[in-house]
Amino acid sequence: HSQTKTILLKENGFEPQTITINKGDSIEFKSEQNRQFWPASDLHPTHGIYPEFDPQEPINASDIWKFRFDKKGSWRFHDHLQPFFRGTINVE
Repeated sequence: HSQTKTILLKENGFEPQTITINKGDSIEFKSEQNRQFWPASDLHPTHGIYPEFDPQEPINASDIWKFRFDKKGSWRFHDHLQPFFRGTINVE
């Protein structure tokens, strides 16, 4: 059955920066920064590599955004509001 893992946006970026999950698993994105965040698929700013992996709007710092990965592959992502924060989700 599917699992949910967490990626935190900390002061210095995403933690973990690289994570491996199974197809059908979900990632919860949370922020420890006191500002909005927007985790989304590369490429910045269009998010076209995995367009479904995009909340389409900023997430409030106190909220969680959860996404289920239904495509196998290595998916690089970034924070749309601070694009120098990056990570990779490997879906097996």
